[in-house]
Amino acid sequence: MNDTDTGLHDSRSNDRPIVQSLRRIMLEIVVGFVGVYAAFALSAYKEHADMIERRHQIKRALIREIIPLVEVSKRNSGAYSAFLLRFDSAVKAGGKPMPRPFVEPLGLSMDVWEGTKQAGGLNLLDVPTFVRVSEFYNSWNRMSAYYAQLRDISVNVILPNAGTNVGVFYDAKSGQLRPEFQLVYRADLRALDNISVNAVKSGDEVIAILARDTT
Repeated sequence: MNDTDTGLHDSRSNDRPIVQSLRRIMLEIVVGFVGVYAAFALSAYKEHADMIERRHQIKRALIREIIPLVEVSKRNSGAYSAFLLRFDSAVKAGGKPMPRPFVEPLGLSMDVWEGTKQAGGLNLLDVPTFVRVSEFYNSWNRMSAYYAQLRDISVNVILPNAGTNVGVFYDAKSGQLRPEFQLVYRADLRALDNISVNAVKSGDEVIAILARDTT
């Protein structure tokens, strides 16, 4: 073996630890990268799973809140128009029936919907679902407003004159309800009936949409 061969052998021997060190460093980098990526993927998976669970919780809570609202709408659907029909028939027959007072509190809550909106939880719902649920609750807000107006008339006008001063509700000449009652009392009853009918269909559809992918 000549001196040149000996020099190459020594050079290769000296380079071997460097190569091994580089390989070790590269392996550590790869392992570290894989570990970071795996941790990130696990964190993302857990976050996604938590988001799905929160979405299911919100949907289940909304379903529980909507069901009694729909049940009330079913009981009231057609009831207001049926009362108006009987009332109008009595007036046409020459009678002066006492307008029925509506003083029962609704006693229903929309706290889940309002709380979820304030907490930003509605971001977990897809846009079409949010729109449909929002439309249902908006209809119930309108219903509550009409009923509150009807209840106010009942408490402040109808009940104080019940049984003693029926004439206050009717025009002395025509025998028909006074204009203020035509415009408010009858209009509120018609509006409540229409909203109740629509709320039944809308509520059943919303419940089905919320339950579609909810465990």
